[in-house]
Amino acid sequence: MLCYQLSINFEYLKDWITNSGLIVSDHHDENYGGVYSFYDENEKKYSFLYPEITGYSASTLSFLHEISPNSKLNELAQANTTWLTKIFKKFDAIVQGISSDPKRQKFAYTFDAAICAKGLLDYYKINNSEELLDTAKSLLNWIVPAINNDGTVLPYKNLESNIFGEDSDVWYRKKGNLHIKISIPFIQMYELTKDKSFLDIAKKLCDTYTKYVKKSGSLSIHENTDEINLHTLSYALEGLLFSYASTGSEKYLNCCKNCLNWCSDKIDDDGSINLWFNSKHSSKSIYPVAQIARLMLLVDSIDKSNHYTKNVKKLTEFMYSLQAQNPDPKVNGGFYEEFYKTVFGWKKRKKLNSWGSMFAIQALFWAENPEKIDFKKSIWSLY
Repeated sequence: MLCYQLSINFEYLKDWITNSGLIVSDHHDENYGGVYSFYDENEKKYSFLYPEITGYSASTLSFLHEISPNSKLNELAQANTTWLTKIFKKFDAIVQGISSDPKRQKFAYTFDAAICAKGLLDYYKINNSEELLDTAKSLLNWIVPAINNDGTVLPYKNLESNIFGEDSDVWYRKKGNLHIKISIPFIQMYELTKDKSFLDIAKKLCDTYTKYVKKSGSLSIHENTDEINLHTLSYALEGLLFSYASTGSEKYLNCCKNCLNWCSDKIDDDGSINLWFNSKHSSKSIYPVAQIARLMLLVDSIDKSNHYTKNVKKLTEFMYSLQAQNPDPKVNGGFYEEFYKTVFGWKKRKKLNSWGSMFAIQALFWAENPEKIDFKKSIWSLY
């Protein structure tokens, strides 16, 4: 077994993800295995149960299990995937959330379905259950009717009308570069089944990057706009890099490098980077910082270069500034969502963010062990 360097920050974060209550761990609870969106430190309560993030959790726990096999990690990942399967069967879709708010069960998002499919496929590498593979395939087939001829994706299905659609109410309800990431489980399914139809769909999704690419090398959040969101830009790059690993298409890799070079120029001296550009919004969030660090480490591993080493170090140091140190086990080790701008300056939002913390644990692991990243193997663990 390989020996890894694991910092105390990593261990605290791992403990928060697995033991804080973020994952429903009571076997008698009907939502056993579900994962909450965040924990509000000020209000001392969890937000809604979030199927998409439960998909990320299954991938995270599978990744941690690969590093160091552990029965609890296996048990929790199995609980995640069992809960997701139950949700899919109940609603015939992956609804936005489980809570007292019925609106969260009115819409099902194509992006969420893809992330859940990936979580099932990541755990399939450990469990080899045919039900996992079949459910993941059903989720991908659920997405296919939402894919337009030009490769763009309708963001959601209204479960009352049973029709896919989009609107401009909020950024994730509109076709955009984030949907490039949907290609990932299609690539995985192709690699598992060798069914070329999955690969063809993945390439169709990835080729939409040309609709968003800017002269600067960055990617706009939507078509025909200059607004950039680093979180969705990272989603797009994750899909492109994953597809490069399978297809060897240099255009996908070149787009990733151009975007990461653009990001490098936007990193502030303290290692932070804005979430939004050319926008009225202003924040510095944990999830895009962790995502960009992961991407830089993976791209450097392709040709064993140190091109992004200094940037990754800066990003990692900023990430630490968002890690909670608190005797409360519901808080300690997790990552706060962001610094947001007020008239009095930057202020930390006291919400422990689930997916940001999950991205961060992979970023920290790879940042602490860059020499052990094997691109051809490590890319399959990217979630």
